[in-house]
Amino acid sequence: MRQLLGPLLREPLVHFLIAGLAVFWAMSGRPADPADRRIVVDEPVVAALAERWTATYHAPPEADELDGLIRDYVRDQVYYREALRLGLDKDDEVVLRRMRNKMEALATSEAEAATPSDAQLQALIDRDSARYAGEAHYTFDQVYLGADTPANRALARAALTRGGTLAAPVPAAPLPARFADSGAAALGETFGDGFAAALAKLPLGQWSGPVASGLGLHLIRLIAVRSPGPVRLAEVHQRAENDWRAAAAASAREAQYRRVRAGYDIVIARPR
Repeated sequence: MRQLLGPLLREPLVHFLIAGLAVFWAMSGRPADPADRRIVVDEPVVAALAERWTATYHAPPEADELDGLIRDYVRDQVYYREALRLGLDKDDEVVLRRMRNKMEALATSEAEAATPSDAQLQALIDRDSARYAGEAHYTFDQVYLGADTPANRALARAALTRGGTLAAPVPAAPLPARFADSGAAALGETFGDGFAAALAKLPLGQWSGPVASGLGLHLIRLIAVRSPGPVRLAEVHQRAENDWRAAAAASAREAQYRRVRAGYDIVIARPR
């Protein structure tokens, strides 16, 4: 049990949650009774306040800072008990959501703090290698036709029947006639999303189109495609680790929910 709880208790988020709970329950070991009009700020409460400050600012509070923490604690207790006395916690979606978030934070903190092995990361990459693969690079010639209009689409079709030769001049565009070994991301910045994906579907060595971009229509002659090499763990390690940790946290959150839910009798009555 100590081996399981050790990493969890070292998590800053869990530490803050426990310290916060200690502040509210330190007086009696149970939630404050709204009917109790006596608020005691004893040594355990003050110690919990100071500990939470130290964990946040990495230094113990000065005397005036501790006085301020105590004043805030008393104010919190007054409002907290009055809110409970008035029933303001009942059917409050904000309160409900905060409690759910705290439960989920406790469930996922250990998974988020875990460090995956290289073997685990490699297995993750192998399951979805396309996600981690580098981008393809394209070399192509292009002729800009202007805005995406029916007339310009007809112009493109006519040009293709002549092997990419235009019958009339077209509007000038601030684009080179040839793009050499350009990556998909860079092409997306120039031509807009989806342009590189359109290039990937074109045949090599012949004029094709019209291909639409954020600028308008283009005739394209795809000359070469350089595919990305095999994925190397060292190159995508941080990204894969982030994905692994997110998946582990989601799994832990769902497992906790299923365990807790199993203790409840759920009755759902849908309106007819």
